[in-house]
Amino acid sequence: MPTYELIITDVTRYGDLFCVAGWDLNNGGMIRPEPPTANAVAEASRFWTDQHAGPGKFFAVGNRVRFDAATPPANFPFPHATEDRVVIAGNNSAVLGQMTAAQIAHAVAAGVSASIDQAFGGHLHRAYSGKAHVVAGMQTGSLDAILIQPGSISFYEDNPSPGKRRLRALIDQAGVEYDFSVPADAAKSRFLAGGVAALEADAAASQSIHVRLGLCRPFAAMPNSCYAQVNGMYFL
Repeated sequence: MPTYELIITDVTRYGDLFCVAGWDLNNGGMIRPEPPTANAVAEASRFWTDQHAGPGKFFAVGNRVRFDAATPPANFPFPHATEDRVVIAGNNSAVLGQMTAAQIAHAVAAGVSASIDQAFGGHLHRAYSGKAHVVAGMQTGSLDAILIQPGSISFYEDNPSPGKRRLRALIDQAGVEYDFSVPADAAKSRFLAGGVAALEADAAASQSIHVRLGLCRPFAAMPNSCYAQVNGMYFL
């Protein structure tokens, strides 16, 4: 029963459910802790509630945490199975400390890809729309990161249905533009409170931005694609 020590780097929110991930301080690389109840056939079972994830909780960005976890069952699909670990309930879980955004970015520098094109093992396919995906089942990582200049990112609001507000980010690299959804919890909260302007101001005030990238799981409308998204941003 392996014991993991992570820096929590990614906290994403979907309604009232959370997905979390962090950098493995012992072995390097990313780990996605999933609840003890996680199973491959019940999607909601793989997410945390606000009892465990979000600001002030065990799985909060910047927390250095310890917990026991097992490797995922054989039916957990790739690419997510690369990082998936199922937390084992017990008394070995603890918050060991907290880190600032700058400290996190320094600690996880070995996990930063040189470009979006090289992220996810080079398996990202960009459509003409700018949206990009990895083919479901690909045995590669589902979590990555890039470092960008503030001028290469912009934000816009997507309204897929009345009353529904979604944040998206456009990132330009060498003249190629990528269009990502932004389920990152902190960015969503900032956006819902202050609009796109709040994030544009954060970017303008920074010298560089550490962008956490992830892949969503396939869904009914796109069963063969894992779309890339922004899991977090550190304005440095």
